Amino acid sequence: MSDTFLGIQPIFDRDQHIIAYELLFRGLFGGFEDDPIDPDAATSQVILNAFTDIGVERLGRDKLLFLNLTEGLLTSDLIRTLPPDRVVLEILETVRITPALVESARSLVGLGFTLALDDFVYSPEWDPLLEIARIVKFDVLGDDRTAITAKLASLPRTCRPRLLAEKIETHEQFQDCLGLGFDLFQGYHLARPEVLAGKRPPANHVQALRLLARLQDDDIGLQEVERIISQDVTLSYRLLRFIGNVAISQARPIQTLMQAISLVGLRTVRQWAALLTLGSLDSVNPHSFTRSLTYARFCQIVGERRFSQDKDALFTVGLFSNLDEILLIPLHEALEHLPLDLRIKQAILEHKGLLGAVLAHAKGFEDDERSSDERSSDESLPGLDAETLAVYFLEAFAWARDLQQQVETGDRDAHDQERHPPRDDLRARSRPHR
Repeated sequence: MSDTFLGIQPIFDRDQHIIAYELLFRGLFGGFEDDPIDPDAATSQVILNAFTDIGVERLGRDKLLFLNLTEGLLTSDLIRTLPPDRVVLEILETVRITPALVESARSLVGLGFTLALDDFVYSPEWDPLLEIARIVKFDVLGDDRTAITAKLASLPRTCRPRLLAEKIETHEQFQDCLGLGFDLFQGYHLARPEVLAGKRPPANHVQALRLLARLQDDDIGLQEVERIISQDVTLSYRLLRFIGNVAISQARPIQTLMQAISLVGLRTVRQWAALLTLGSLDSVNPHSFTRSLTYARFCQIVGERRFSQDKDALFTVGLFSNLDEILLIPLHEALEHLPLDLRIKQAILEHKGLLGAVLAHAKGFEDDERSSDERSSDESLPGLDAETLAVYFLEAFAWARDLQQQVETGDRDAHDQERHPPRDDLRARSRPHR
């Protein structure tokens, strides 16, 4: 597990109630002095940390989220994967105003996003964006009432956005901005930025690269995507975390990975995979990796041969049953923020129902390190004797072991490619469109 950080600074209304947070990049050690070299990479990391590893639910589901955007990300597909009812797209003052950028901004507004203009200083080239922006931010650092009034006077009279004063550092500045009609307020006088810390689960770099490479094929089907993701428990976990945060308004309890992938769509999965792959990913513990896949495949085999209507749900139960060992946190905590069907959570945590009975039998083949309580279940498996289940388990273990060997081979191949990259290097081909 590696540490991951996200900076946040509250935004207040006129009654000094928090109505939003600005999301800020924080680097390896969470320090505010970290200065990312590439603004696009910084914003991509903010998105990944906020919506996958840390979770925006920690900020409350009724708060808006302000996200700084360069022209590169504004015209990319990545932003379209975010929830428009929660995200305010903040266009930085450094962007070049081009017809393509204005068209992208109009398209995003049409999807339901709110547009804000950051550190605004008026010039005529901003007119097309002023027509569609609902919030304009003014930097009032060091300004007195006269200077702030002059900035407001620069806005065209036909423009009536909500006004946000940022970098308010004194009570006098706050009172001046209230008197001048500002609607929203941000700055050290009201609240300093904070750092949220989280844990990034270990992920299989090669598997993520494999997924990303295959996703570049326009002919790939959802079943192929599901097959690749299902081979890595941490990819599966982070996909569900992503759905739980990004698609929370439309998410329903999920029983299978196919259901999860179908919910957000192939384009969203492609962007999500790019973020995961191009970020810093750790190696999966090989023993935990094999155990999770063995459980998943055993449960699936039982489903395929005895309970076909539940085979996919059984795979999901087995796959996530070992999350506590992988994430190094209690199992109930690992499952808490995943939008899984209650039946699946109860099967994993309590070995309840048919799904839980199958999982209990999978864990029963482990050595005596498991307690009798963990192996217990409230339901038997009709028509399956111990010998048949043992054959299924050995088959599942062989499948998981073979898959791990393929991954280890892929790791060596990837290392060789880093030393001697091919001409059509994967990283060049898979860079997100801007």
